[in-house]
Amino acid sequence: MQVAPDIFEVRDDDFLYVLNDTPEDEARERCEEAVNRCPKQAIKLADV
Repeated sequence: MQVAPDIFEVRDDDFLYVLNDTPEDEARERCEEAVNRCPKQAIKLADV
Protein backbone atom coordinates (compact mmCIF):
# COMPACT_ATOMS: atom_id res chain seq x y z
CA MET A 1 0.00 0.00 0.00
CA GLN A 2 1.49 3.30 -1.12
CA VAL A 3 0.67 5.22 2.08
CA ALA A 4 2.39 2.84 4.48
CA PRO A 5 4.46 0.37 2.45
CA ASP A 6 6.39 -0.71 5.54
CA ILE A 7 3.13 -1.80 7.18
CA PHE A 8 0.79 -2.93 4.37
CA GLU A 9 1.38 -4.51 0.98
CA VAL A 10 -1.02 -5.34 -1.85
CA ARG A 11 0.44 -8.18 -3.89
CA ASP A 12 -0.23 -9.42 -7.41
CA ASP A 13 -3.01 -11.66 -6.08
CA ASP A 14 -4.87 -8.43 -5.10
CA PHE A 15 -4.84 -9.34 -1.39
CA LEU A 16 -3.67 -6.97 1.31
CA TYR A 17 -0.93 -8.28 3.58
CA VAL A 18 0.03 -6.83 6.95
CA LEU A 19 3.80 -6.63 7.21
CA ASN A 20 3.88 -5.08 10.67
CA ASP A 21 0.92 -5.64 12.98
CA THR A 22 2.42 -3.58 15.83
CA PRO A 23 3.70 -0.37 14.21
CA GLU A 24 5.20 2.41 16.29
CA ASP A 25 2.97 5.28 17.42
CA GLU A 26 4.65 7.54 14.86
CA ALA A 27 3.04 5.46 12.08
CA ARG A 28 -0.52 5.96 13.41
CA GLU A 29 -1.35 8.84 11.06
CA ARG A 30 -0.17 6.90 7.99
CA CYS A 31 -2.17 3.86 9.12
CA GLU A 32 -5.30 5.99 9.52
CA GLU A 33 -4.76 7.40 6.03
CA ALA A 34 -4.39 3.86 4.67
CA VAL A 35 -7.71 2.92 6.30
CA ASN A 36 -9.41 5.91 4.69
CA ARG A 37 -7.90 5.29 1.25
CA CYS A 38 -8.39 1.52 1.03
CA PRO A 39 -10.93 1.02 -1.79
CA LYS A 40 -12.03 -2.37 -0.44
CA GLN A 41 -12.26 -1.21 3.18
CA ALA A 42 -10.00 -4.13 4.07
CA ILE A 43 -8.14 -2.33 6.86
CA LYS A 44 -9.39 -1.69 10.38
CA LEU A 45 -7.34 -0.29 13.25
CA ALA A 46 -7.67 -1.48 16.82
CA ASP A 47 -6.18 0.04 19.94
CA VAL A 48 -4.69 -2.58 22.21
